[in-house]
Amino acid sequence: MNGTLSDACGVLVATLLGVPLVLLPGYALGTLTGILGFRALPPGPRFLCAALLGIGLLPALDSLLVQAAGVTAAALANGALGVAALRPALRDLRGPLDRPALALGALWLGAVAYALIDIDTGTALYQPITIIDLVKHAALTRAIVESGLPPMDPFVARPEPASYYYFFYTLAALVDRVGGRLVDGRTAFAGLTFWTGIALLGLLDRLLAVSGLVREAGPRRVRAALLLLLPAGGLDILLVAADRATSGTWLPIPEWLNEQVVNWPTSLVWVPHHVAGALAGWLGLLALAEVADRVNPERRAEAAAVAAAGVAFASCAGLSVWVCLGVAGTAGIWLALLGFERRWRAAARLGAAGLLGTVLAAPYLLGLLSSRAGSGPAIRLAVRPFGPLEGIADEPVQSVLRTLLLPVNYAFALGALAAGALLFWRLVPRREAHAREAGRLLTLCAVASLLIGGFLRSAILYNDLGWRVVLLAQVSALVWSASALVRISSGPRIRLPAPIGPLLLLGYATTLYGFAGMRAYPAAGRADFAFLNSRPGIDRDLRVAYAWAGTHLPPDLVLQASPLAPRVFAFGLYGRQPVAVADRKAQLFGAGPDRVAARIADVAPIFGADLTAADVRRRAAAAGIGALVVTALDAAWSGPDAWISRVQPVYAGPRVRILRVEDIHD
Repeated sequence: MNGTLSDACGVLVATLLGVPLVLLPGYALGTLTGILGFRALPPGPRFLCAALLGIGLLPALDSLLVQAAGVTAAALANGALGVAALRPALRDLRGPLDRPALALGALWLGAVAYALIDIDTGTALYQPITIIDLVKHAALTRAIVESGLPPMDPFVARPEPASYYYFFYTLAALVDRVGGRLVDGRTAFAGLTFWTGIALLGLLDRLLAVSGLVREAGPRRVRAALLLLLPAGGLDILLVAADRATSGTWLPIPEWLNEQVVNWPTSLVWVPHHVAGALAGWLGLLALAEVADRVNPERRAEAAAVAAAGVAFASCAGLSVWVCLGVAGTAGIWLALLGFERRWRAAARLGAAGLLGTVLAAPYLLGLLSSRAGSGPAIRLAVRPFGPLEGIADEPVQSVLRTLLLPVNYAFALGALAAGALLFWRLVPRREAHAREAGRLLTLCAVASLLIGGFLRSAILYNDLGWRVVLLAQVSALVWSASALVRISSGPRIRLPAPIGPLLLLGYATTLYGFAGMRAYPAAGRADFAFLNSRPGIDRDLRVAYAWAGTHLPPDLVLQASPLAPRVFAFGLYGRQPVAVADRKAQLFGAGPDRVAARIADVAPIFGADLTAADVRRRAAAAGIGALVVTALDAAWSGPDAWISRVQPVYAGPRVRILRVEDIHD
C-alpha cells in the first residue's frame, strides 16, 4: 500500500479513536466531578472542556492502570468511561452544527498530517523534518504497546527500563492497540496531537471565563481574538533573513537561531507531550482556583477539585517533567501567598492536591530517577542565551549581557504576544486583573516559568527545560493579549493597534516559514541537515522492509541496522522489533554515554566489508542481535568479498536486505 495513503488513513483512524478513548472519557470525568463548571457549559465549550479533561487527567490514570493490568485493560477502561458519556454527548449534538468550528478542525487535522506523514511517490519516500523527534515518539509508543510500563528503552537493548516522561505515549499506545493494523506508533501519536490542539482551545476558553477578563464580550469576538493570535510565532523570521544574508543558505527551523520559544502550531506538531503537560498543570491550578473564589464552597466541590487537581498534577509530571517544574514553582508561590493572606482552607486544598499528585506520580518518578545511568546533574544554572548577541564577549561579561537583555530576549521570542501582554497591563489595573484567583495565577505562572527558563537549563542532550517551561508563560501572554484585543474592539471584528498588527504579520511569517521548512528542508542547502532523507529511494525500501519484518519476524527479535549515521530513523518510525543500539543519540532514554559508545563500537563493524562471516556472527550474538538490516549504503553491500554475498536473506529488496544471524555461516 502507498505510504502516504497508509499514513493518511492511519492519522484519520487514530483521530477518530480519540473520540472514545480521550474525548468521551473526558466528558464522563467532567460530568462526574463538575469541575470548571462543566455541567453548566453550553455544548460547544463543554466538548472543548471534555478534550482538556481527557488530555489533562487520563495520562496519569491510564499509566497507573497500564502498569497494574496492561494496555488492553486501560483501553477497555477508557472505552467504558466513553460509553457512560455517550448519551449526554449525543444529546449535546442535537443542535445545529457549528460549520466554522468543523472547518477549523479539518484545517488543523490537515496541518497535523502535513507535518507528520511521509510522501510516497512509489519509488521514493520524502519524510518531514519532524522525524528528528517523531522517531522517539513512535518508538516509545511501540515500546509501551509491546512491553507495557515502565517501557523498555527503544534506543538501546538493556535490562533497565526507559527513563523518560512517558504519560503522553501511554495514551498513544492505547490508540495504537485499539487501531490494530490501521494505526502504528507514528499515526497514533499524530491523532493524539490533534486532540491536544483541541484541548488547548478548551484551556483558553476556560481560563478566559474563570479569570473574568472578558466578562462583557461576546463569544464570537473572543474566539476571533484567539484565532488571530494562536498561529503567530515570534520574530525569528528576522534572524532567518539575517542568517541567509551571511551564510547564503536558509535555516529550515527558524527557532534554532535563538534559545527556543516555539509558536503554538509548531510546538503541537513537534512536542505535543510538553504542550499537554502545560495543559495538565494549568488544569490542576484552575480547578483549585475556581473553588478558591467561592465564599463557602461545598465539601463535595472541594473534594472534586482536590482530586482532579491531584490527578492533573500527576499527569503534568509524567507528560513533561520540565513543564512540571514551572507548575511546582507557581504552586509554591501561590501557597506562600495564601498563607500570607491567612487563607488556610485554600492553602490546605493546594497542599492536599500536591500531595495526591506526588503519590500518584511516585511510581513514574522513582523509575525516572533509577533508570538514568551516568548522566550527571539534570539541571544546572545558566542565563538564557540571546542568539543575536552570542559570542560577542567572554565570560562573565557574556552572562551579564544575557541577564540585562533577558526581557528583550523574551519580547523578541514572543513577538505579538509580548506586545499584547504589555497592552493588557496598560489597560487593566492590577486589582481587576487579579480579582479572581485564575487571574492572579496567570501572573504567577508567567513569573515562575520565565524565571526558571531564564536562569536554569537542562543538561540532558538539549535545553528542554528552558524551551518548554515557557509554555506556561505563553498561555498567560495569549490570554492577556486576547483580553486586550477584545477590550479595545467592538462587535465581532478585532481592532489591531499599530504595534501589534506588524508584529502579528512577522509572527505569521515565522510560523509559515517553519511549516514550509518541514517539507522544503532538502532545498535549503544546509550541511547540518544533509543526513535527513538523503536517499529517498533507500528510505522507501527501508519502510517496506521494516513493514515486512513486523509481520514475518518474531516481535522480540532484535533487528539491527547500521548505527553509524548521525541519526537513524527507520527502525523507530516503521519497525516493531527492538534494536541493539539506534545511533549516537541513543542515550536519550537513560542509557549511559559509555554504554552507547561501546555498543556502537561493537556493532558498527558488522556493516563494513572487512569482517569475516564468523566475526559478524560473533559480534551480533554478543549484542543479542537476531537479524540484520543491510542497505546499499553499507560497505558490506557491495564489497567483492563481503560476508553478505554468501548469506541467503530472509527478505531481499532492491536496496535493502534482512538477514537472520543464525543463517550466517563461514
